[in-house]
Amino acid sequence: MKIKLPTFGDVIKSLVIALLLAIAGFMLYPLLGLEHLAPQRLFSYGLLAGALIGSLLALVKVALAGSDKIESIFVGNLAFKMPAAALRELFEQYGQVHAVRVMTDRITRKPRGFGFIEMNHREARAAIRALNGKEFYGREIKVNIANERKRREDES
Repeated sequence: MKIKLPTFGDVIKSLVIALLLAIAGFMLYPLLGLEHLAPQRLFSYGLLAGALIGSLLALVKVALAGSDKIESIFVGNLAFKMPAAALRELFEQYGQVHAVRVMTDRITRKPRGFGFIEMNHREARAAIRALNGKEFYGREIKVNIANERKRREDES
C-alpha cells in the first residue's frame, strides 16, 4: 500500500481552520453561555477541534487521491486491421482512456494482435466486465488486468 503524505498546502489549510475555530470560540463564548469557562480554554478547545477537522480533511483528500489509481488493461485477440482509434472509442464508453498502445513487431512493424489500455481503476474494472469475450472487428477479444512486464535477459 502506498502512503501519500499531506502537502505543505494541506498543513497550512489545517492550521488556518484550527485558528479560525479557535478565534470563533474565543469571540462567541459569551453568546454560547459558556462564561464559566476561561476564554483561553475556549481558544485551546477551538485549536484542538480545528486540528482534528483539518487532519480529517487531509485524510479524506489522501483517500480520494488513492482512488484515482491508473490501471493497465491487457486486450488480446485483436484483429490485425483494427485501428488504435477504434480501440480507444470502444473503451471510452466506460470512462476516460489515458493511453492506448497496440503492440507491433519490432522488425516488421506489423500488429501482434494485442494491446494495452490505461484507465482509472473503477472505470477499468467496469470495462473489463463488459468487454471480455465481446466480438470486436470480427474477433472475440480477451480483456483483463495487465500483468507486470517481465524483464528480458537482453534488457538491462
